[in-house]
Amino acid sequence: SKQPNLENAQQQTTQTTQETAATTTPAENESVNTQNAAVEEQNLEETTITVSKAQNNQQFAKKLASIVVYFDFDKYNIRPDQWPKVEKLANLIKSNPSNYTVRIEGNCDEWGTEEYNYALGLKRANSVKNALIKLGVDPKKLTVISYGELNPVCTAHARWCWRLNRRDNFTYLP
Repeated sequence: SKQPNLENAQQQTTQTTQETAATTTPAENESVNTQNAAVEEQNLEETTITVSKAQNNQQFAKKLASIVVYFDFDKYNIRPDQWPKVEKLANLIKSNPSNYTVRIEGNCDEWGTEEYNYALGLKRANSVKNALIKLGVDPKKLTVISYGELNPVCTAHARWCWRLNRRDNFTYLP
């Protein structure tokens, strides 16, 4: 069998490259290089914007999750000491221009039947939703859900623990 002649192949490749370079002018080469650089810069900008949006969304989600509105036993009206949290939440939602939804999650302590606690959790979530709408939040950005007593943050059978479970949490939904 014949082995390829590598020297001839390398010479042909070099000659073809030199012919191509000779047929294009330096201005054409510069134009192509400029276009390539512009495309690469645009791709980099798009990637940077995408990463930046993702980071902003993560920060927004963390800020939302850090806000918790607490309620009194067997009540769904917003306590006066919790209003600053609702106002902070409204400002946070209004300041983020992205397209997203905030899920308001109503929770209860273990007292009462499962059905009663589900209904109470829903009333708590709707109470905060209505307050946010009155503060200027777009209703399309809000959704509610009730977990009733099924999502406790504390499971000790004590008053201090039950107090922690009577709450609304907020979750970012992209």
